[in-house]
Amino acid sequence: MNVSQIIRCKAVSQPVVCLLCIGFLIFSSCSSAKKAEPADEGAAQKDTTEAISKDGIVRVSLTQAQYTVADIKLGQPTNRSLNTILKANGQIDVPAANLVSVSVPFGGYIRYITLEPGQRIRKGQTLVTLENPDYIQLQQDYLDTKAKLDYADLDYARQEELSRENVSALKVFQQTRSNRQSLQAQLAADAQRLAILRINPATLTPARMTRTITVPSPTSGYITNVPVNKGKYVNPADVLVEITNMDDLHVRLNIFEKDIGQIRLGQPVRFGIGNDAAPIHKGEIFLIGKSLATDRTIPVLAHPDELKPIFIPGGYISAQIDVKTQSLPTLPESAVVGFGGKNYIYVLESKSGQPVTYQFRQMEVRTGVRENGFIAVSLSADIDPVKTPIVLIGGYSLLSKLNNSEEE
Repeated sequence: MNVSQIIRCKAVSQPVVCLLCIGFLIFSSCSSAKKAEPADEGAAQKDTTEAISKDGIVRVSLTQAQYTVADIKLGQPTNRSLNTILKANGQIDVPAANLVSVSVPFGGYIRYITLEPGQRIRKGQTLVTLENPDYIQLQQDYLDTKAKLDYADLDYARQEELSRENVSALKVFQQTRSNRQSLQAQLAADAQRLAILRINPATLTPARMTRTITVPSPTSGYITNVPVNKGKYVNPADVLVEITNMDDLHVRLNIFEKDIGQIRLGQPVRFGIGNDAAPIHKGEIFLIGKSLATDRTIPVLAHPDELKPIFIPGGYISAQIDVKTQSLPTLPESAVVGFGGKNYIYVLESKSGQPVTYQFRQMEVRTGVRENGFIAVSLSADIDPVKTPIVLIGGYSLLSKLNNSEEE
């Protein structure tokens, strides 16, 4: 019975029958709708779980068109000689001989100074000019002693002549000789004091006396600290300026005690500076320390192959030391896909159907040394590295397809 037949029912004689017929139709429609829902849910569930099989292994399938667009390349692992590395931290360091603290043996007031940290300095360049009346006194003492010695030389020659003629007593000659020798020693000491002040005693005359001295740089390098200023009085123990000669920088590595047995002289080192973690700089170990620090590390020094402007003393470095060379199974870095803190590869399980469907299996792998675009991998025991096709290029396309399937 359809709706038109129900409507033709007589409202007075058959009201109950009509109501029952209408109710039956409504119930039938609802039942049909409820039966359709499970079919739709099953289809949706099939879409969202097609990448995960019943055995819990993650698989992803591609059509021929998808395979071509992804530009997937298959291959097998290859054995390569890779260097096992030891990672270490450290800093750029300077030999003690290249760290210079400049001071003066005789104090004075600073009358001239134009130094700033980071400034390039040449050997012999004037650092500061000092002034002190004591400098005049030192020059005067030298000139006085020199004058006395000149007279003593004449008296010595005269007494020597008289002693040969027995005119004068031998005792007077001996006193004259002793006085002359004392003046010679005093003059030599005064000359050394002037040399420390860089005043040439050979050219010193009363007309050329000076109350100021200049302090030249003892080495070439860069100013790293200037703890004084113009007008300040500096004592002999005070440091005027600190200079760092950067012609012989080295890398100081901190190697833990448990790893020191892997270190030897001549080992190559690769390191990065500061935030640049890429080990693009190279060096070679030339010294292994013989003392332990409080953190159980031993200092190891390496010479950089090339000095660069970015090498700043005290700068942090992260280094890699090649400790062992061995043949390992490797894949191109493009074959290993990182996701969720883990590393995966994809292997081809089957190629079937018409049109062709490719089915790939996702497998977690442990990775090792990376070198020249290749990475050492530890494959599962159920993979035959000779026969199993592994995705070398296109792994991220498979991961994207897998993630999209799960989101749907």
